[in-house]
Amino acid sequence: MKSYRIILAGCLLLGACGQGYAQSAETLSAAGEEQLENSTIIPEDDTRWQQLNAYTRHKMDLNLADAAALRSLGLLTPLQINSLLAYRRLLGKLISIYELQAVPGFDEGLINRILPYITVDAGLQPSYALRDYLHKGEHALLLRYGRQLELPRGYAHTDSTAAHYGGSPDQLLLRYRYNFPRYASWGLVMEKDAGEQFFKGAQKQGFDFYSTHLFIRNYKHIKALALGDFTVNMGQGLINWQSLAFGKSPVVLQVKREGEVLNPYASTGEFYFFRGAGITLQQRAWQLTAFVSLRKLDGNLFESDTLEAASYISSFVTTGYHRTALEAAKRGALQQRSAGGNIVYDNGNWRIGLNVIQHKFSAPLQKNEQPYNLFAPEGDRFFNASIDYSGTWKNVHAFGETAVDAGGHLATVNGILAGIHPKADVALLYRSYHRAYQSLYSNAFGNNYRPANESGWYAAITLRLTPQLKMEAYADLYRFPWLKYRVNRPGANGRELLMSLTYTPDKQTEAFIRYSHKTGWENSAGSNNYITPVAPLTRRSWRCQVSMPLGGPWKLRSRVELNHYTKNSDKQQGWLCFQELQYRFPTLPLRLSGRLTWFSASGSGSTLYAIESNMLYSNSVMQLNGDGWQYNINIRWGITKRIAVWLRWNQVMYRNAATLGSGWDEVSGKQKSTIQLQAQQLF
Repeated sequence: MKSYRIILAGCLLLGACGQGYAQSAETLSAAGEEQLENSTIIPEDDTRWQQLNAYTRHKMDLNLADAAALRSLGLLTPLQINSLLAYRRLLGKLISIYELQAVPGFDEGLINRILPYITVDAGLQPSYALRDYLHKGEHALLLRYGRQLELPRGYAHTDSTAAHYGGSPDQLLLRYRYNFPRYASWGLVMEKDAGEQFFKGAQKQGFDFYSTHLFIRNYKHIKALALGDFTVNMGQGLINWQSLAFGKSPVVLQVKREGEVLNPYASTGEFYFFRGAGITLQQRAWQLTAFVSLRKLDGNLFESDTLEAASYISSFVTTGYHRTALEAAKRGALQQRSAGGNIVYDNGNWRIGLNVIQHKFSAPLQKNEQPYNLFAPEGDRFFNASIDYSGTWKNVHAFGETAVDAGGHLATVNGILAGIHPKADVALLYRSYHRAYQSLYSNAFGNNYRPANESGWYAAITLRLTPQLKMEAYADLYRFPWLKYRVNRPGANGRELLMSLTYTPDKQTEAFIRYSHKTGWENSAGSNNYITPVAPLTRRSWRCQVSMPLGGPWKLRSRVELNHYTKNSDKQQGWLCFQELQYRFPTLPLRLSGRLTWFSASGSGSTLYAIESNMLYSNSVMQLNGDGWQYNINIRWGITKRIAVWLRWNQVMYRNAATLGSGWDEVSGKQKSTIQLQAQQLF
C-alpha cells in the first residue's frame, strides 16, 4: 500500500518542483485589500504574519498536527482540514509532502502556499517537559525606524507658538519575542508613533506604548495560559473577536471564524486586546476557559452640565496617537474591567460551546444624538452570552453562533461549507443581527463594523475546472432594518457580486481576472433638506494581475484595475496600473524589489486600494485618490543566517495638488516621501 502511495504522489507532482514557493502573505494581503473596500478600519494586528514566519523555522508536522494546529495556519478551510484528517485516519501517516495532492480539496496552488510552513515526519508525538518550553524556541529582536520627510503642519514652529505635535516625526518600534510555536511565547513590545514625545513631556517613561505577555500552551491539562496582554476569540465573533479576521474577500470560502479562544498579543495596536490573565483547561473532550482583564482605554470624556449627572464617554479613541495636548488628555480616560469565559465540548467531529463576557467601565458610554445612533451601545455595563457550534457530516461542515445581549436582543449567524464534487466546493451563510444588538469587541461576518442592524444571505462557489484553472464567485444579498451612518433610510438593501478566474500554469506563475459589482443606498450630496434623502449607488471594478518569473533571479508582478462609481448624477472613475520587479542576487544574500504605480481616481467613491508587503511584518496600505504616481524601493540584506536588515523608500507624487492631507497632517507641495529601516536578529 505504501509503495503504491509513493508512486501515486510522484506521478501527481511530476515536474512540479521549481525554484521557490508562492508566499502566503500575498494571499493575506489580497484579502486585506478587499476588506478595506468594506471598512474604514485598517488592522494593526500582525500576529498571523508572526505565526507564519515562525512556522518557516519550526515547521508544522502534518502527521502530528491536530485540527487546532492546522487552523492556526489560517490558510486552510474547515473542509480541507477535515479532508486531511480523514485521509490520515484512512491511509495512515503521509509518506511525502507530495502526497498532499492525493488529498481531496488540496490543489497545487494551495499546496504551494502552505509548503514553506509544513513538513512530513514519521516520528512519534513529542512529549515536552517544562525545560523544553524554555529552550527549544527561538528568540527574536526586531527594531524598526520610520519617518516622513515632508513635515506636516503640526510640526511647524512660529515666533509666538510652539509646534502642535510635541514630539519628533520619528516612528520607533522595538520588539523582543521568544516563540516556540504551539507551546510557549513571551515578549515585550515598545512603540513610539510619529509626533509623540520620547523621554520627555507627556512621555517621560520613554515609549508611548508598552505591551508584554507570557503564554504557555499544551502543557499537561493546561491547553492555554495567558498572563499580561492577550486576545480572546469566541464562536463566530458575535460577542468577542479581537484577532485579525476578514469578511468578504477573493478567498470566497473562508467565511468561518477559526481560532483558539486565548492567544498571545504581540502587536502594536493599542485597543483590541485584554490585559490580565486567562486559562484554558482541557479534560478529554471538554475545555473550560476563564479570563479577567483590567486596563485603561482612551476616550472622549465629557463633564455633564448638570449637578446630578456624572461625566460620560461619547466615544472610544482607538488610534493610539498621543501627539498633542488634546490627544494626551484622552489617554486612559476610562477604566475597563472585563471578565468572561466559555465551556466547550469537542469530540473531534462535533463541537458546541457556551460563551459569556461582561464589561464594566468607570464612566458610562453615551451615544451622540443622531438618528442612526438610536440603538448604539450605551451605559457603563455590557453583558453578552452565546452558543456556538460546528460539525462535519460526510462532505458537509456546518457552523454558527447565536448571541444575546443584556437587553435580550438577538444576533445569529449560521453557515455550511460543502464539497459537492471533487472539483467543486460551496458555501452558504445567513446572518440576522437585531438593530439594537450591542457588543463591544465583536467582529462577525457582515457589512457593518459590528454585528448589528443587518440581515443577509451569502453564497459562494469554488470550481477547480482544471489543475491549472480555478473559478471563484460569491453573491451577497443584505438589508439594514434601521438607519446607518450615511444611509438615512430604514430597510435599505444591497447586493454584492464577485467573480474571479485564476490560472496557475506552474508554481511560479499566476494570472487572474476579477470582476466585482456592488449596489446599495447612500445619502445624497448637497441636499438642503432637514433629513438628507438617499440615492442608489453602484460600484463596479475589474482587476487583472499577473505574477511570473522573467528568467533567472527576476520576477515580475503587474496589475491593471478599473472601477466605476455612480450615485445620481455623480459619476466617478478610477484606474491604476503598477509594475513590480523583484531581483534575488544568485551569489549574495541580497534581495531587491521595486514598484511603480500610475493611478487616477476622480473622487472618494472611486478610491483605489493596494497593499505592499515591504518589510517583515510590515504592510503598507495605499489609499490612492487623485492623479499621480507612486513608487517604492525595498532592499533586504541577510547579513548572516540570523541577522537581516531591510531598507524601504516610498514616494507618492500628485499632479495637481497644492497641499496633501488635512488638519495638522497637511503637507505643502505635491509629494510625500517616507523612509523605513528595520533590523532583526534571531538567537
